[in-house]
Amino acid sequence: MPDSKRNSQSQGPRLEQKLLLTRTEKLYLNILEAPYHVLREKYLPVVELDDTYHPHAEDLHEVLVKLLPYLGLSDQEEQIAEYIIYNIDSTGKLRITPEELTEKFSIDLLHAQKMVELILTEFSEEIAQHTFNEDQAYIEPDVIMTPEKVEVRKIDVRDPIIAKALHMREETIAKICEEIRKVNEYFLRGYRKYPQVFTMRYMARLLGLHVSTVSRAVRNKYVSTPFGILPLRFFFGRTINKKIVLQEIEKLLNMDDNLTDFHITLVLKSAGIQISRRTVNKYRKIIESQKGRQIK
Repeated sequence: MPDSKRNSQSQGPRLEQKLLLTRTEKLYLNILEAPYHVLREKYLPVVELDDTYHPHAEDLHEVLVKLLPYLGLSDQEEQIAEYIIYNIDSTGKLRITPEELTEKFSIDLLHAQKMVELILTEFSEEIAQHTFNEDQAYIEPDVIMTPEKVEVRKIDVRDPIIAKALHMREETIAKICEEIRKVNEYFLRGYRKYPQVFTMRYMARLLGLHVSTVSRAVRNKYVSTPFGILPLRFFFGRTINKKIVLQEIEKLLNMDDNLTDFHITLVLKSAGIQISRRTVNKYRKIIESQKGRQIK
C-alpha cells in the first residue's frame, strides 16, 4: 500500500475524533452559557430547589429601578431615568421620544438623548432577558445565594454527555458564586450598602479558568438573594460610580469635617466601597474646591 494512502487512512480516525471533541466542547459551552429557564424547557428538570425563602422575580421595571443607584445620577436625572424605564414596553421598545422628555423635564434635547442612550445601553442585558418572549411570566434564577450558602438549580437527564455538561455548568457557576458570597457576606446580610465587585479576569485567575469561561457562566444568569433577584453580572465590573463616591464622602464631611482621610477610607470600605486613602484625599480636594467656588 502506498505511504500516502496509508497515512490518509491512519489520520482518518484522528480527524474524526478531533471533530467529535470539538462538538462535545461546543455542547459544554452552549450549556454553560444558557440560563436555567432555557435548559429547563429543553431537558425537563426533575430536581428543583426550594427557593420560597426569597421573593419572586420582579418585572423589568422593578429590576431596572433597583439598579439605578449604581449609575451615580443626580436626583433630577434619577427621576428622568425612572420615567424612561417605566415607558419601556413588554417587547423592550421605548414608548416615548427624547423630545417628550425635553418638554416634561425642561431639559435640552442633547441631555434627553444621552439619558435614553444611557438607560438602553447600560441595561441592555436586563431588557433583553426580561423581554425574551412575551409569554414569560418571570425570570427564574439560576442560583440561590444566602449569606451562608450557594445553591445552583439542578437539572437531571439520562444522556451521559448532556448530564456531564450540566454537571460541569453547575460546578463552574457554584465556584464563581461561592467566591462572590464569601466576599459579599456583609452585603447579603444588609450591613453594607454596596456590593464588592469582581473583574472577569480576576475571577478567572482565582479559579484557574479562562476569562471567556467566566463570561459565559455569568452571561444571562440571575441570582436570588435576600434583596430579590439580581443579574449575576451585577457583581462584575459595576464599579461604584465616581459621583456616588463623591456624594458619600461629602455626606461624611458634612457630618464631621474633621474626619481624616484614613477614617473616611475605613467608613467607605465598611459600606462596600473599595477605595485607597490617596483617592479619598483627591476626591476630598475636589469637594473642597467646589465648595470654595460656591462661597465666592
